[in-house]
Amino acid sequence: MNNQVTLKSLEDTKNLGIELAEKIQQRKNKEAFIVFLIGDLGTGKTTLVREIIHALGANDQVKSPTFTIIEPYELALETIYHMDLYRINDYSELESIGLEEYLNEPNAIIFIEWPENSFGYLKKFNMKISLQHLSRSERKCSVELNP
Repeated sequence: MNNQVTLKSLEDTKNLGIELAEKIQQRKNKEAFIVFLIGDLGTGKTTLVREIIHALGANDQVKSPTFTIIEPYELALETIYHMDLYRINDYSELESIGLEEYLNEPNAIIFIEWPENSFGYLKKFNMKISLQHLSRSERKCSVELNP
């Protein structure tokens, strides 16, 4: 599946977040569900993740993990991890944050911003969301699902 949509407002982003949360909840197995987020700075990756996390049922304030690298959110039956690899400079940093353990955690949903900074370590995803500036207020969003 490959979908494209233009996001013109926060309401559009919220609606897309609800739709993507429903797709994530339909997953067949209970292995970690990995979501890559691709896009330049300021394209709305964190904003979209915030809307998906809220649609999945988390009531927490969703913060950007730019400086903490990983922000966890506990739900009743699963844990959500929001990761930002923008500041990762070396493969050893991925080992030190325990990335492999997160990826192998059952029932986890893992959002990874800047997966391209994984030095080739991250290759497999269940969903890839790409965001691109169209104008100051519009973004093009493409969603790719891997079965």
